[in-house]
Parts: sequence; C-alpha cells; structure tokens
Amino acid sequence: MIEDLLKKALLKNTKQRHMILSIIKSEKKPVTAEEIYIKLNKNKGNINLSTVYRTLNILSEKNILLKILKEDGTASYQINDNLHNHYITCYKCHNSILIDKCPIKDFSEKISKDTGYVITGHSLQLTGLCPKCSKHVNND
Repeated sequence: MIEDLLKKALLKNTKQRHMILSIIKSEKKPVTAEEIYIKLNKNKGNINLSTVYRTLNILSEKNILLKILKEDGTASYQINDNLHNHYITCYKCHNSILIDKCPIKDFSEKISKDTGYVITGHSLQLTGLCPKCSKHVNND
C-alpha cells in the first residue's frame, strides 16, 4: 500500500518515507511529528526531527497525508484515503473521540459540483469540552 501511494504521487520510496508512513498507517488516530519522531527513534530509525517535518510536508503537499491543525496550533497527520476519520478533541484534557460518519462527504461533493474543483481531500477538527472536563468546570 505504501509503495502504491508513493508511486501514484510520483515520489521515490525512500527508507524515511516508508518508515514514517508505516507509523502513521499503524496508528488508530492522527499522529504528530513529535510522536512519529519518538516512535522512529525507539525503533532505531535514526531520523532527525527536521527530516520528519520535511517528509510530512512533502507527503501532505502530494495529498498522501491529511494535515489536521488543532486549536493549539499543533498538526497531526493521517493517511488520505476514503476511510479517513474525523475526531472531536477536548481542549482541556486533549482526549479525542472518533466521529462515526464523515460529515463533510455530501458537502464536499456539492462544492465540487458547484465549483468544478476536483476535491482531493479535506480535514475537519472539532474541539470542545468533554463530559468529564465540563463537570469540573461546572463544579468550580
């Protein structure tokens, strides 16, 4: 799968790209550059953090990855496929839960039809206050 993604984007299948994509693919939720860097070095990947960032930028520009910007300014990444997921994240404890169905699909198709754009991906990041944290806010 990784080889096919890179080939389709006309990118070489380098060791670094393959390792980074493998980590992202194995995760159940989007991951940050720092999380990828930690996992790579734990597995003796010997890749600099700057290389991780550069690779993630290239893979995002080529639409292999979806870049999800969080409210705190950090970015996380997931594979850009039809099985992508959206999350709602608590701004206080940073816990995330999966949104069952993509709420953008129908909207995206309408925008594509109306504008003539071929939409190759999207991201949606919802933030709020989880039930656990909202109890603490209401009790303070």
